[in-house]
Amino acid sequence: MLIQVMAAEYSLFPFKVLTFGRGDPEDFSLKGYDIAAKAIAKLKDRSYRLIFVGAPDGKQEEVAENLLKSGISKRQLTVRKFLQSKERLKELFCEVDLAIMPSRTEGFGLTALEALSAGLPILVSGNSGFGDTLRTLPRGKSFVVDSEEPKDWAKAIARVRLKDRAERLQKVQRLRTSYEEKFSWEKQCEALIEKMWSLVHGEAFAQFNCFGQYIFRLSVLWHIHRIDHP
Repeated sequence: MLIQVMAAEYSLFPFKVLTFGRGDPEDFSLKGYDIAAKAIAKLKDRSYRLIFVGAPDGKQEEVAENLLKSGISKRQLTVRKFLQSKERLKELFCEVDLAIMPSRTEGFGLTALEALSAGLPILVSGNSGFGDTLRTLPRGKSFVVDSEEPKDWAKAIARVRLKDRAERLQKVQRLRTSYEEKFSWEKQCEALIEKMWSLVHGEAFAQFNCFGQYIFRLSVLWHIHRIDHP
């Protein structure tokens, strides 16, 4: 009885799951929008909510109708238009509990990276470049769902919710730190510069002309800085 009461109290608090996209018919399957909706439906718990953000202005109802065909309850679904403001995006990340990217195919997945950068717990598809990247990080595999089955996504979402909120945030913060340490902008620039230098001047010359290489690095970094700070 105590467990049932605790479960009932637990379900009183909505658990908001965010997914991004335009909702275009041609992208509906590729981006796995139906997977997200079916996963929420399979949880059979009305306290779960799916928030879909990115619909073209005026197309929210059309996108909602397509998602409802996947079996999710209308009460559990919110469709919003594309966010123009970074401030609104920050507010959205504070509003939700989890961001998911259940794409059947995805080049990389910048929306999930944005969510991670904001410290929001994430689950991403194993069929994405971002999923491949996360696998290379310590404990990064736990944020990747290697399945296109809604039931597997439902289980992964439920596992996230079972964790204490503080634990969820600490876990994603550790992932964010690992990502920034391995894939920092500075390190990526350095790797690019090394590659460019070796291609232009050859490996042997690159090793012996350290001063020239240093000047070349400064030059490229300066140009990158000017692009970022016009």
